[in-house]
Amino acid sequence: MRERVLGLVWGLAALLTMGAGFAPVPLAAGEAVGTLQVADIRENIFCSAIVSDSVYLLAGDRGKIFRSEDAGKTWRGIASGARLPLFSVRFVDSKRGWMCGKSGLILATSDGGITWAPQATPTKRHLLGIDFMDAQKGCAVGDWGEVLVTDDGGGTWQEVSLTEDVILYAVSLSEGGQGLAVGEFGRIFRTSDGGHTWESVASPVEQSLFCISRMGTGYCAGGLDGVIVYSRDGGQTWQKVDTGIMESIYGIAVRGETGWAVGDVGTVLSSSDGGVTWQAVDVPTKKRLYWIGTLSLGNASQAAGFGAGANGLYVGIQQGQLNW
Repeated sequence: MRERVLGLVWGLAALLTMGAGFAPVPLAAGEAVGTLQVADIRENIFCSAIVSDSVYLLAGDRGKIFRSEDAGKTWRGIASGARLPLFSVRFVDSKRGWMCGKSGLILATSDGGITWAPQATPTKRHLLGIDFMDAQKGCAVGDWGEVLVTDDGGGTWQEVSLTEDVILYAVSLSEGGQGLAVGEFGRIFRTSDGGHTWESVASPVEQSLFCISRMGTGYCAGGLDGVIVYSRDGGQTWQKVDTGIMESIYGIAVRGETGWAVGDVGTVLSSSDGGVTWQAVDVPTKKRLYWIGTLSLGNASQAAGFGAGANGLYVGIQQGQLNW
């Protein structure tokens, strides 16, 4: 990957240059290790999902996947069949989900994340973000303007990359084929056909955007130097938020009026007005030794969820409170 990516302080770029490979062996059906407490997980975590009220998922460095069936109280390692970093995950229901990672890797599950199988892709470029609008139509984005789309649940992936040389870090799709991708230099791209074609949208920032969250017809995105931007019109126009911080934002999620954002050196922000304004949350000093790279929220009004990151750092969210 290009030298400019190496500026990401959370260690992603270093992992993208690792020489690990994909294991050409059938995926194991069961868990890779025994029951774990969250403190036992020491891998760098890049992505996460709340599959159901009780099933949580973490994934990251070296193809490691961890699955919980009791809302994060205990975990089991899951065999992924991959030794590559996994950067993004998306479930459309309690059974069907997809992950993407280094060197064009896409994995799929049909049993809630217990087993995973690789899907053939036409690229070796790193895929950093993936999303599906339903069980058939999905999109993955990544390095060098890479865009892949599928209309059959990943049975086949088509390359429809941008003509611009820009890293895309995250993608979000919604009903009717509407969607957005965000990336390097604050670039924002909009699609109305499920990712097959894209148009550039004016952005209020020049800092790279690493994450995006859809909230009804609106969106929030976060990135370098504590930047957060939001849109209330389906991503056509955007406004910048004054967060008051300079630590980069790597994960963001909004449910109703409640929002959370996480990032570098243990940074946590909260919002009570749907992402229009954000406030820094006090974090224990020892937790500021690590970045938080991903954030997942459930769909309940009092959005329960969790964040995770470097060296397995984990924080639960319940009733608006952080549980370290």
